[in-house]
Amino acid sequence: MKRFTVVFLALVMVLSLFGCGGTPSTPSTPASDSGASVSTGSDDGIVLSDKEFRAAMTASPMSLDEGYSTNAHTRQVSPFIFETLFTFDESFNVIPQMVDTYTMSDDGLVYELKLREGITFHDGSDFTAEDAIASIERYKTTIQYGKTLDAIVSMEAKSDYDLTITLDSPIGLLPALAFPQRCIMIPKEVAERNMETELKGEDIIGSGPYKLAEWVPDVHIKLERFDDYAYDTRYDDKDGLGGLRIPYFKTIYLLPVTEAEARMAGLETGEYDYAESIPNTSYDRITGNSDLVASIVKPRWSVALEINHENWPTSDVNFRKALVYALDMEKILTAVTSGNEEFYRLDASIYTPEQFFYVEDCGTDIYNKPDPDKVAELLEAAGYNGEEIVYLVNRDFDFMYKACLSVAEQWQAAGINVTLEFSDWASQIAKAQSMEGWNINQTGLSPRLDPTQLNSHLSSSATGSYGYYNPEVEDLMAQLALGATNEERKAVWEQVQAKVWEDIALIKIGDYFELEALNADYTGFDSFFVARFWNVTEK
Repeated sequence: MKRFTVVFLALVMVLSLFGCGGTPSTPSTPASDSGASVSTGSDDGIVLSDKEFRAAMTASPMSLDEGYSTNAHTRQVSPFIFETLFTFDESFNVIPQMVDTYTMSDDGLVYELKLREGITFHDGSDFTAEDAIASIERYKTTIQYGKTLDAIVSMEAKSDYDLTITLDSPIGLLPALAFPQRCIMIPKEVAERNMETELKGEDIIGSGPYKLAEWVPDVHIKLERFDDYAYDTRYDDKDGLGGLRIPYFKTIYLLPVTEAEARMAGLETGEYDYAESIPNTSYDRITGNSDLVASIVKPRWSVALEINHENWPTSDVNFRKALVYALDMEKILTAVTSGNEEFYRLDASIYTPEQFFYVEDCGTDIYNKPDPDKVAELLEAAGYNGEEIVYLVNRDFDFMYKACLSVAEQWQAAGINVTLEFSDWASQIAKAQSMEGWNINQTGLSPRLDPTQLNSHLSSSATGSYGYYNPEVEDLMAQLALGATNEERKAVWEQVQAKVWEDIALIKIGDYFELEALNADYTGFDSFFVARFWNVTEK
């Protein structure tokens, strides 16, 4: 399906779980058979709807600047508005998005990127190599994950559409330019005036299929179709977060609807066209309704517990191990899914079986091995005497809410004095990042696309670190940031994954597959780790 040419001189130096390539092809042009439609006014033959699409989401993002917020809701909005030089396809492989072709030198230190011509930003300016340089510089100096690009020593615009990037050491550059939190491309002027500041208001300017029309926090995000969007016609259809992305709907509303039943009821009445994160207990209710279509997102979430390694007693490895030995993981997952095995998987690996970095048979001596005697022994070794353990939780995510109740019940039964501290998701994340007044943070890990995304959990020097420190892991994480073969990087990651369970850096409970649903009047939607409403059209 891909028509781009990729010159790849040293594949083994670059990608991590990813590949990139293709053969020339002539893309077919999809078209809507909707009765209510308007032409794009171009010669591409694509017909667009004049309707609006209303999506019921679980919560509101804290920011629309993807690099400034690790929040999953920011990542849900960002791909509509912003694009990147590279992105991920359906199989989590790296593919070009705003790049046309590229080459890499034999030593992995020099990349020559030829940018796609004809890409326009929402402010009407053309995307050029100067914009790419400014966007990367802002990412390096301003954004939480910017250190991943510290190996870049120079960038030069050879022409408006030719960019040379030189490194001082080989790194996995392409995934670093692709994965969330992404190095989004914005106009040079916007990047320069937002060095070390968050993008807000009129500076939310990208080149994606939709532009921001209005954001009323906790009310709605209104996206308007960008009429001058540059379709990536190298593809026949959408491909992951890239490919041919067609904004059929004139307007998309992303609506925070925190109550799961409200999302479900609104979908049934037609108030919403899509509902995110529906309790799996509604599966039969959806499949029995000819007006709705059910879809299971797999992989979607790893139910996990983040640990404050700076506050006692969770700073003590014996106490952390006691927390794990006190848990029957399947009991938790059963509570989350009401016992429906289609929606959960016992799995100790941070990466899922669908992903390249999946590690089989990790944590086998401790994962899902509840042992009351071991718990008592470890609590005594930690010197624990019933002190309060603050567990940050929320009701915004139904699976997190149900998980925390089961976890707390099991810990309390094991003699661990745990207190559930409820707040909305945004407030919970803010407190967790403060590192004050808590021990355990209930979370869900969305699919990690590269091991360097785990820096905040596994590297004490990373921004947003939870205080975990192991010099061996620090060294291994540094190795993962270097260019190497897929197999070499996976061998390093396997060592890290072993240390995660040895030190209890965080606690993986298992995999939860999320139910979502769409109005049956629409076609072209399929589940991915973020909801994609481009290429969705009326039947």
